[in-house]
Amino acid sequence: KQTMPVIARESGATDRLLRPLCARHLPETLPEREGWVDRDKLFGFSGRDRKPQIALARRLGFEDWAQPAGGCCFLTDATYSRKLTDLWRARGSREYELDDIMLLKVGRHLRPASNFKLIIGREEGENEYLAGYQYRMTSIEPVSHLGPLCLVDGTPTADDLTLAARIVARYSQGREAPAVTVAIAPPGGAGDVIQVVPLP
Repeated sequence: KQTMPVIARESGATDRLLRPLCARHLPETLPEREGWVDRDKLFGFSGRDRKPQIALARRLGFEDWAQPAGGCCFLTDATYSRKLTDLWRARGSREYELDDIMLLKVGRHLRPASNFKLIIGREEGENEYLAGYQYRMTSIEPVSHLGPLCLVDGTPTADDLTLAARIVARYSQGREAPAVTVAIAPPGGAGDVIQVVPLP
């Protein structure tokens, strides 16, 4: 219950956010009060038992679905909620694509300036996942030392990319080296190789 208000508060949705599967256990929301939604047609599911939801899915004609995980929903995770709010604020819009949402679940998300954000892989699996997005984002990767793949989201300047390269070098095995060689590649293109001093 403590995590339930997180997404509503962090996203700014407040009581416009309607949870149709457990609505009867929660206070009325704006859509219900305004008559946009009939509260009597909403549900009162509770607890960890997924059988009622599965029964509802069958009643609605669904025959195939992902196995319920029983874990945390990303929308009630405070860190994920902050990343989503940051995405909306940076773009000045709440419009997004599925890829945007998928990328929020992966890597370190750092915003050195308002015009760009870094998504830095934390381990090999994340680096491989992020590599699948190099066709649409600028990427930065250490060449002289082992280190993470980084995607750059936004509109960075040349100076911003140098700063980003220094941050990536900081997360590489060359963090104590006097200089690290990194490749900076535009979306889907070949990269320029530069040397940078890792950020302290």
